Amino acid sequence: MNWNRGPILYCIVCFFVGCSNVYAAQGQLGVGYGKEFRENTDLAQFELFYRLPLSYTKKLGDEWQLSTELEFGGAIIDDNNSETSSTGRLSLMPQMMLSPNNDSIFFLIGLGAGGMMGETEFENHNLGGPFFLSSKVGVLFFLGEHFGLEYNYYHQSNAGIYEFNAGLNMHHIGLSYRF
Repeated sequence: MNWNRGPILYCIVCFFVGCSNVYAAQGQLGVGYGKEFRENTDLAQFELFYRLPLSYTKKLGDEWQLSTELEFGGAIIDDNNSETSSTGRLSLMPQMMLSPNNDSIFFLIGLGAGGMMGETEFENHNLGGPFFLSSKVGVLFFLGEHFGLEYNYYHQSNAGIYEFNAGLNMHHIGLSYRF
């Protein structure tokens, strides 16, 4: 099946419009860009994400706060090679956020799973199949009350369940708005 960016982008945007209508009073909506840095550096990821705060929070001493969030992610993974189709991905990722009690700096770590729609084989990079596991480690800075800037290391792999498992290892930057 040869997917182009139009239908993939349409599915991802519809998913996030639905999420934002349900949870508009809280959370964080953002966009991001990631670039593969190990094997096929021609791969890039354009992402839309929504983080919903979960109920678990814990004070760690006088200085630190631990909280949890659930990230809904949708992305287009694209190869610079014009003969290769793009693929879309949707994922869910529970995350832990550690903050030094100032509500402007957060260290995050997350583990999740998801699925890709479209081709999973690029010219120099075979992701194996549609199911994947993913992880993120990064830092998020809020510039004022609402706007956030973040850097993440993003890893995606199918954990060897398919014949090919090239995975993705990306430097990822993001901009977000907190409700």
